[in-house]
Amino acid sequence: MPGTTSSDLSELAAARKRIAELEAELAIHRRAAELMGEVTSSKGGTKPSA
Repeated sequence: MPGTTSSDLSELAAARKRIAELEAELAIHRRAAELMGEVTSSKGGTKPSA
């Protein structure tokens, strides 16, 4: 990248790492929400179609 400093590159690398961490965390929360939905819907007797 022309005009990009090593400081810029290290910030970009840190930002990409943080994004990856947040995406992983979000995936865990989504999976937990799916599991919680299955648990609560099984009590009701009907499972919502998804």
